[in-house]
Amino acid sequence: MTDVVRSKELFAEEPLFSQGIRAGEMTFLAQDGRGPDGLLGGASDAQGQARRSLENLETGLQALGQGLEELVSLTVLLPDYGDAREVAAVLDAAFPNPKKAYPATTFLGVMGLDGGCRVRLDAVAASSPEREQILITDVPFALGNRCHGVRVADLLFLSGVDAAGSQGTASQPGNIEAQTVAVLDRIETILKSQGLSLGDIFRTFMFLRGTEHRPGYRESRRKRYQGIFREDEFPANSGIYIQELGPDILLRSVAIAYRKGKTYVSSPKVWQAPGSFSQAIRVGNWLFLAGQDSIGLNPQSEATTDHVDLLSPEYRPTFRYQTEAVGDLEGQTEVALTHIKDILEAAGGTMDDVVKTTVYLVAGQDRSRFAAAYQRFFMAHRSSSTMPAGLSLEVKELAPSCLVEVDALALLKG
Repeated sequence: MTDVVRSKELFAEEPLFSQGIRAGEMTFLAQDGRGPDGLLGGASDAQGQARRSLENLETGLQALGQGLEELVSLTVLLPDYGDAREVAAVLDAAFPNPKKAYPATTFLGVMGLDGGCRVRLDAVAASSPEREQILITDVPFALGNRCHGVRVADLLFLSGVDAAGSQGTASQPGNIEAQTVAVLDRIETILKSQGLSLGDIFRTFMFLRGTEHRPGYRESRRKRYQGIFREDEFPANSGIYIQELGPDILLRSVAIAYRKGKTYVSSPKVWQAPGSFSQAIRVGNWLFLAGQDSIGLNPQSEATTDHVDLLSPEYRPTFRYQTEAVGDLEGQTEVALTHIKDILEAAGGTMDDVVKTTVYLVAGQDRSRFAAAYQRFFMAHRSSSTMPAGLSLEVKELAPSCLVEVDALALLKG
């Protein structure tokens, strides 16, 4: 059962994304400072746009009988990371008591947002009364954080974690291996405060400063996971390369954990990445898919691809992977969405079950080409005319030759 936000007070991009979706006990919505006419009006600076974004979030939540105090996760997207402290001050004013209510928060410096926006807020709210703020003394806050996470029933949403000290700079600048281990150690410390461990993580988002850090990050993460996860049961993951995370910060990670059992889901039609990530993981009736791009299976091909290095050598398959529709944003969007459809079907679901997407586009492309392919695919494979909640943002890089990556979250029936 889902409820949809349809407010005349909010900007609507309904051919692509719903203003907001409530599915089960979770609500998903993304807002910025634009009004219903699509214009920013007088909100030209970052603080003004942050205030307007929060007001618009509140309007969307109120349409479903909810409020800002029910937010459990908030991703703050900034084309100019220099605006971070001003925007953080706006959040502090909106949530003055972190011990009572403050969402798990992550600040990211992205390459661009559509509409000329300087701020966009991607939010998750929960109506469950079983909620607990997570605050511990052993882990420094990343910029903009005021709590380490929020537990909602059996789900734990953690704030973004990096290797910065209390002064906001990394103790080992330029060393992605050390920063990766530090980040995972801090996530483990937060989870232990809740009686959990790294093994209870099922979904991660790894935001890195550039692809040059990928090899060191990959190997350090894999070694840290040894004895915790089987190589073919790593968390579902998205590895996104963005513009800025703060001075000397090379990695910021967001994790979601679950107190109960999880089920791994995969489709033989979609490429596997043991030692890197799982295709999807089901917790309860929620299906969390790893970010999907245009890397495809091509057992007959003799073409090589740089993407193969994401796999550990002992698990490298005999067939090759290759990026499909190279240079074609529309084609790559269709490939990524086809992967999502195949994984959903392996879980017993359909595209109708998708409630939220996040679309990462390599900067400098014609967004209308993505939009055309995205809308066309959902119209062809979704019986409902209602689109999932979601947003798009511009990033620095993705996997080699990939122009788009899509995260998806689905609520399965039964």
